[in-house]
Amino acid sequence: MNDFLREYLPQILTLGAGAGAWGYERNKRNQEIKKAETSNHKDIMELYQAALDDLKTRYDANLKELEAKYDLKFKEMEARYNRLKKAFEDYKKKHQ
Repeated sequence: MNDFLREYLPQILTLGAGAGAWGYERNKRNQEIKKAETSNHKDIMELYQAALDDLKTRYDANLKELEAKYDLKFKEMEARYNRLKKAFEDYKKKHQ
């Protein structure tokens, strides 16, 4: 047995060192991948948040524009109603 160990000790040590280095490098690579994934998720969340903020800004601008448009339309309809109501009341007074 001692002869076997003496003869193959360098190869056994090389194999053990290689396996240890491979395990260490594998663990390091997995940690780097997890770090990159976390960074990517953060970037995606920031892009999504920016899109939501932009959407809210556009929605608010369009809503204000529509409110102004329909407020003007309502005022026009109200004025028309008041003119027609006055004309009808005048008509009723003339024909009583």
